[in-house]
Amino acid sequence: MSGTEVALLRLATTVAGAAAKALLTPKPGAGLVPDPIRPLPRPPKPDRLAKVLAGRVSESYADLPEHERLAALASVQDTLAAGVLDTDRLFALGLDPERLRAELSAPAAGLSARSVDLYEDLLGRCCAHLVEQLTAHPSFAARAAVEQVRAAGRTQDLVEDVRGRVGPRPDAADLEFEDRYAEFVAMANSRVELFGLTLGRSAGGWPLETAYIGLEVSGEYEPDRYGLDHPVRTTVRIEQALGERDRLLLRGPAGSGKSTLVQWLALNAARQSFGDELADWNRCVPFVLRLRAFTAQESLPAPADFLRAAGVPLHGSAPAGWADRMMGQGRALVLVDGVDEVPDRLRKRTERWLKDLIVAYPRAKYVVTTRPSAVPGTWLSGSGFEPHTLLAMGRADIGAFIGHWHRAARSECPSEEESAELDRYENALRRAVGTRRDLGLLATNPLMCALLCALNRDRRMQLPRARKELYDAALDMLLVRRDTEREIVGVEGVDLTREEQTALLQRLAYWLIRNGLVEARQEEALGLLADWLRAMSQVRGTPEQVFTHLLNRSGLLREPAPGSVGFVHRTFQDYLGAKAAVEARDFGVLVRHAHEDQWDDVVQMAVGHARPDERASLLTALLRRADTEPEHGHRLVLLAAGSLAHAPELDPTVREEVETRTVKLLPPDGHESIGELAKVGDLALELLSSILDGLSEQEAVAVLRTAAAVGSETAYELVKQFREDTRMMVAHEVSVSWRHFDAERYAREVMAARRWDGVWVTVYTSAQLAALRHVPHLKSAQVVGNHSDLSALWSRPGIERVSVFRNDKLTDLRPLTRMPHVAHVDLFHCAAVRDIAPLVQPRLRRLTLVALHRALDLTPLGEMPDLQHLTLGHSTSELPACEQVTYLSLLRQTRHLPLTDLGIHCPRLERLELCTPGHVAQLSVEESLSDLPQLLLSNMDRVDLRLLAPLTRLKELVLNHCTPPDLAPLTDLPALSALALYGADKVYDLTPLADMENLTIRVAHGTRASGTHLFPPERIVRLP
Repeated sequence: MSGTEVALLRLATTVAGAAAKALLTPKPGAGLVPDPIRPLPRPPKPDRLAKVLAGRVSESYADLPEHERLAALASVQDTLAAGVLDTDRLFALGLDPERLRAELSAPAAGLSARSVDLYEDLLGRCCAHLVEQLTAHPSFAARAAVEQVRAAGRTQDLVEDVRGRVGPRPDAADLEFEDRYAEFVAMANSRVELFGLTLGRSAGGWPLETAYIGLEVSGEYEPDRYGLDHPVRTTVRIEQALGERDRLLLRGPAGSGKSTLVQWLALNAARQSFGDELADWNRCVPFVLRLRAFTAQESLPAPADFLRAAGVPLHGSAPAGWADRMMGQGRALVLVDGVDEVPDRLRKRTERWLKDLIVAYPRAKYVVTTRPSAVPGTWLSGSGFEPHTLLAMGRADIGAFIGHWHRAARSECPSEEESAELDRYENALRRAVGTRRDLGLLATNPLMCALLCALNRDRRMQLPRARKELYDAALDMLLVRRDTEREIVGVEGVDLTREEQTALLQRLAYWLIRNGLVEARQEEALGLLADWLRAMSQVRGTPEQVFTHLLNRSGLLREPAPGSVGFVHRTFQDYLGAKAAVEARDFGVLVRHAHEDQWDDVVQMAVGHARPDERASLLTALLRRADTEPEHGHRLVLLAAGSLAHAPELDPTVREEVETRTVKLLPPDGHESIGELAKVGDLALELLSSILDGLSEQEAVAVLRTAAAVGSETAYELVKQFREDTRMMVAHEVSVSWRHFDAERYAREVMAARRWDGVWVTVYTSAQLAALRHVPHLKSAQVVGNHSDLSALWSRPGIERVSVFRNDKLTDLRPLTRMPHVAHVDLFHCAAVRDIAPLVQPRLRRLTLVALHRALDLTPLGEMPDLQHLTLGHSTSELPACEQVTYLSLLRQTRHLPLTDLGIHCPRLERLELCTPGHVAQLSVEESLSDLPQLLLSNMDRVDLRLLAPLTRLKELVLNHCTPPDLAPLTDLPALSALALYGADKVYDLTPLADMENLTIRVAHGTRASGTHLFPPERIVRLP
């Protein structure tokens, strides 16, 4: 079957399904207008419709004399009466109100210019309502189905005619193969193999779409919230981070969901099922490249070898050059999983390979995953990669994950009794995680949470307390009790005890670790087993039988590709390998490799496996090596500190020495250090408590983030000590930390202790929303997430600033009109908001609109009399005149908005922020902006400052998180007196600006600049 025939078959199926659904569940119209006129008892005729709509817009045309309004209305009624407006015509026009409007006659002669405006507005509304009325008619679904089938038939005839004239499409083979490949990828990634470790009760794993839960990542720096002197790292959902960049470096610890995310991306790309936030990704063809499969190969694959290298059995059927065409056309989604699984000696090769791919195929999308310790966040930043870190799951995420896990399990329950039993287990686990701190800490990443779910079910709600106990229980469940309780014995011709299985698996794990591998070839594994079995004479069976038994029955091994074997998750390899290292007394080996990221968990777990005297020697050796190798000292001391949590019994002098050395590294100086310190737990918090006096603002923030990551009672008491801190960034972090603790208690004891005038109170959960009543001095509130009930927010009349973030359930902004003091509104990713008319209020001075409904009408922006600061991140090709706006920020989503006559539309504009190179390029030709005094350029990889030459009156320029450009062209800007530099990964070279005697340069905290010695001290201002 050809690609065209397949497409037509899909279309017919879609049409039939849509028609049947519409007939069985009648709905209102298509939602083309925000407030349709309801048919009572039947739709109004066109002349009556025009009269009703004229009443609705009367307030907007109050300046128009009555007789002119009536003349415009009469002209619209005449136009509608003269036109043919039946069903046939509307279908012939494709149900497009704009096409209908264009075919109707012009207004009557003699109308004033303002009356013509009313005529055009009213006629456009009438056309939209006419189409809306048709879509609401009971017969619409049937008629639409008929029209679609007829159109499909005409299309088929046309295609056949064209095919007969010109022959088959040149890309027909590509399309046909793409369909086959998409079907394979969807099938291969539709289930999660590891999810839940549920005793083989679901041999094929769980449906991914049921099991997947979107997590949060660290977002970009957002300077505007506090002013550019205080950039703050934001938190965003993973889908938003992906939607904003074509190249993403995703970092996360073991078990945080990196590989599952790659699988989810491949599945949705193959099915073309991404939601609105990633709608552009539905045209992508996924290529999943797991780097662990290439470590033994001499080179990494080129696009032509992607399918073969990834083990796709269809690779021989791909048309010649197909992958190259997908990459070149920008349709490829390259998913590179597991940089941390590449041996350190081969990472430079991996980096070169990725850079070469990007140079050759810059239009493709790339997502690369790694553990944080493997590569720094700046890795590949020069190639345009945005680093994001997968964050630990919060309470809401843990609850959602537990719900997903049990929903997936219930989907395959054979009986109602077992399903009801799962309900009991789920409720018990939710209570346990919420009340037992030890379990709450264990459940903060998907792997550990899944283990808890599985063990809670298997052990009938009797859960372990510590991480080592959790792994021990999992091994007991997988290696022994699964088959014993199901009376499965000797299936592969061999029967192994738990000790025998553990011994063999430990040796395999340790062999892989020592060789820097995560997979072995089957013949290698068989050879190793043959050697090890010589010392296990009691085992009856050949190496082949033992290998098959371990692969099929242990639940810990998998076959990622034919002829290879590896552990189901790296965590189990590290756990078992550490036990083997301890039993072999390879403590010297552990110390020698302790600075390598692949050995982090191995060393910590070895401390847990070791006897008290052995762990004391191991920790002492780590500290001695830290002394002799300063380049690794920080890492080794934190590794020793993190290992204390795995040492239930330890020489007090050794523990004291580790703690003393750790204090010298406090407070943590970055996100990675915070993460490492949080692993130490309450001990880290006790050490931090001793150094609170005299902390800088950034240091205090780091302490708060560490406490929030730990989330214990000790952490809560530490956070409380900052509740009255007046520093802006500290107060913000106190607010953000709220969601990590009990909402009611935190609100009463922490949030209520201060005024929240200039700082946003950030709310994530419904429990926080309910607890807002305990926060009396609330002026600025940001609510994050899909909350359907925002009454706790709307009922606070004293609020002056409102921000709603990622809420697809918000549709109606009218409650804001009941908040008399609101002067600042931010709406981020509220996809159901399509009408901002309620915001037309005299007091509104600042407004942010980012990624709202696609049909959003921006016209009301021009009617907001006091609007001064507008941030626009919504796709549009036209901006209404905003005469009062002095500060305009155009985010990436506005890249298609031309800047033509922007200075005329915004005559009072003083400060302009741009985020795309295309907008910067337009500055060189847009004369209306030549008098602009202040310009802010944000988050751009390439900035050509020569394009600013026409801005002869530019006084201040800000470069915010841009790849440092050549600053020499700034010497051609005669009025430039202030330059601000923020957060670049590379160094700004200030040398070309040394002769600009009137220029003062502000350099943000953490931003690097060279050539500063050429300037007088007063001209270089270092921001705190």
